[in-house]
Amino acid sequence: MNAAKKEKLAHGYLFWGGESEEMKDTAFKLAEFLKTNPFDILYIFLEGDKTEISIEQIRKARKHLSLSSYSSVYKFVIINEAELMNSEAANALLKTLEEPQGNTIFTLITQKPELLPKTILSRLQEVRFKPVSLNQIYKKFLNKEYINLLQKPLNDIFKIIERITKEEKTEIFPLLDCWLFFFRDLLINRSATSQQRDKFAKIVKEIQKTKDLIFSTNVNQRLALENLALCIRN
Repeated sequence: MNAAKKEKLAHGYLFWGGESEEMKDTAFKLAEFLKTNPFDILYIFLEGDKTEISIEQIRKARKHLSLSSYSSVYKFVIINEAELMNSEAANALLKTLEEPQGNTIFTLITQKPELLPKTILSRLQEVRFKPVSLNQIYKKFLNKEYINLLQKPLNDIFKIIERITKEEKTEIFPLLDCWLFFFRDLLINRSATSQQRDKFAKIVKEIQKTKDLIFSTNVNQRLALENLALCIRN
């Protein structure tokens, strides 16, 4: 944040080395610190069942930056899992980084910077995060009430989801973060069978997808959480 205070921001940043959610949260907090209107922030992530970030998504980013801002000094593009850009997307991004438009800021988030083209890396200011210990992550994300919720009958789960989405909306992301960490931990457990790992991987993907949808779209939050609960229980 020191660079922001001194108004010496770069047009492009590379966040790497830390836990994905922490780096993503930091990217959004930077935009918030600069009083950026949510409509002036474009979040790019792996969509649906796709395996790569496409050139269409980068073109969307270029269009986003070409439009006048709503009420902000800066316009942001945040790309999660940036190493998953295909070659066409990477080339389109490189051209944009070579010709930055006004007060625009790109933030690329990755745990595998070595997979990004060197031409792109050379145009980004690196911000390396320190790995977070498992104990710290447990303390932050593992809430026993959220885990125990998954053991309840579906009707009870749906009632709690209805309450959260109506009365306690600030609990939505802590709930999802807890479930995400819990199933990631099961996924990397050495005692898990290949069949269990496949199941846990699917659940982790669905939780992340639900988080991204709730964060970046006007999706019906209750319906999204109910569908996720069904996926987990099945």
